[in-house]
Amino acid sequence: MDTVEIINQNLKEKLSAEHVDIIDESHLHRGHKAAGGGGHYSIVVVSPQFENVNTMERIRLVHKALDVEMTGTPKLIHALQVKTYDVSQWAEKG
Repeated sequence: MDTVEIINQNLKEKLSAEHVDIIDESHLHRGHKAAGGGGHYSIVVVSPQFENVNTMERIRLVHKALDVEMTGTPKLIHALQVKTYDVSQWAEKG
């Protein structure tokens, strides 16, 4: 399973995510010496668990769901750009 599939599976299982978009932006950071392994990803996560939860706590929930991928060996994620929506916010966005 590749990293994008792992991210998708973890977010759906751990956050009951109804929608996940993942863009692998690692190619934009080739040669980035500080990376130390792991890719760069931009994600959108829609979850009912985000209802009445502020933005910082939502991001903490996402980071917790992906903790092993961000801190484990091998490190799969070096950088993560996160956008979160609850179900009603996502529906309004259309």
